[in-house]
Amino acid sequence: MADIKFACPHCSQHITCDELWGGHQLECPNCKNPLSVPAVAAAPATPSAPSLVPKPPAAVEPRLSIGASQQSVAAASPQKVIPIRNLAPAAAKKRSPLVTYGVGALVLVGLAVGGYYGYGWMSAMQGKVNEASKEAAKNADGGQVAHIAKLNAVLDATDPNKAPVDTRSTGPRQRRSGVGQEIPVAGAPDAGGGAATNSADAQPLIPAVWTLDIAKARIPSGKANGAISGTNFLPEIARIDPIRGAQVLRLLQGPPASPDREMLVYLHLKPGETLGGQTVSISQEMAGQGVPQVTKRWKNNPKFAPQYKNFSSGYAMRLELGQLSDGALPGKIFLALPDADQSVVAGNFKATLTTNVVSETAVQAVQVQSVPMTAPGVPRNSDAAWQSRYGTRRSQ
Repeated sequence: MADIKFACPHCSQHITCDELWGGHQLECPNCKNPLSVPAVAAAPATPSAPSLVPKPPAAVEPRLSIGASQQSVAAASPQKVIPIRNLAPAAAKKRSPLVTYGVGALVLVGLAVGGYYGYGWMSAMQGKVNEASKEAAKNADGGQVAHIAKLNAVLDATDPNKAPVDTRSTGPRQRRSGVGQEIPVAGAPDAGGGAATNSADAQPLIPAVWTLDIAKARIPSGKANGAISGTNFLPEIARIDPIRGAQVLRLLQGPPASPDREMLVYLHLKPGETLGGQTVSISQEMAGQGVPQVTKRWKNNPKFAPQYKNFSSGYAMRLELGQLSDGALPGKIFLALPDADQSVVAGNFKATLTTNVVSETAVQAVQVQSVPMTAPGVPRNSDAAWQSRYGTRRSQ
C-alpha cells in the first residue's frame, strides 16, 4: 500500500500514515490538534492481468505511524457492543407505614381479647377449685374449716333475724375403734364421756372480748367461745380430769383423744377440799404458787401433732365453779392469754368429772389427797428391791 505524507496545518509537522487513513480525522502527534488526512486520488483503471496474490481483508486495522493515539484509533474503528447481564438483586419494594401500624394494632387487639376472656376463664376455674376444697374440708371430720362452718351455723341458728339452719353433719361417719376411747364418766349416759355436756345446751353464742384487765373482763351469758392462735374456738366438750394431783379443767374442740384446739386450767385444791363452789380471780400482775398454770393447745394442720404453750403468769382469768350435780359441774369462765394472737375464751360451760371409779358416790367424793413424803436419808421399803434389781441405790 502507498503511504500518505502531509503536514499538520497547525504546527507544520510532517506526518506519514497509511492510505487507509485517507479522509479520516486524526490527532497531531505534536500539537495534539485534530486534523483531517487528505484523501488519495483514485488511480486510473488499467487493464492488467489478474493477480494471484489475495488482497488483505478489509477489516484489517489501519496502521498509524507517528503519534497516532489510542483514542483516535478507538474512535475510528467500530466498537462491538457486548451485552452485560445485570446480576444485582432487584430493589426491595417499600412498604407503607400504614400497613405496619395496622398489623401491630391487630396483634394488640388480639392479645387484649385473649387476655380478657382467658382471665375470666381462669377466675372461674379457680373459683370452682376453691369451692371444691372448702366443701371437702367442711365434710372432713376434725378440719379447721369444718369447725368454722359449725361456728357460723351456731351463730346463724341463734340469730332471730335468720331462718333456722340444719346443722346436721353430712360428712362420712367416723369408724369407732378401741384406740383412744374416753375414760368412763360417772353419771353420763354415754360411756365415752363428755357426750352429755354442751351439746344439750341451747344457750346463745355471744363473742368473747379479749382484755388483760380483769376489772374490765366480762363473762357473757351465752355458751363459752373465743379464739386460739387466731382461729375460732367453740368448745364442744368440757370436762375435769384428775392429772398428777391436780384437777384439770379442759375446754376442747374436736375429738378428746387428739383435739384441734383446747384450753387447760390446772386447779390445785387444798387437802380435804372438794371440787365445786370455788371462785378464782387471777390478774396479769399475779405470780407464784397460787397462780394456776394455763395451757393452750392447737393444731396448725389437722394431720400433724398439736402444739402447746404454757402460761404461769401474765394472763387474766376469772373462774366460777358451781356445785356438783348428777356428775356435772356448771361453771363460768373468762380467760385471756398474753399472746400475740390474743387467745381468749369466755362464757358458760358444764363440765363432766372423769374418774376410774364409775360409782356416783366416788365421783362426788373427789378430793385431793396429800402425798406422804419421806425424809432424806430414811430408807424406803422399796429401796432394797430397787438395789437388787438394778444394782444401784435409788436417789432420794
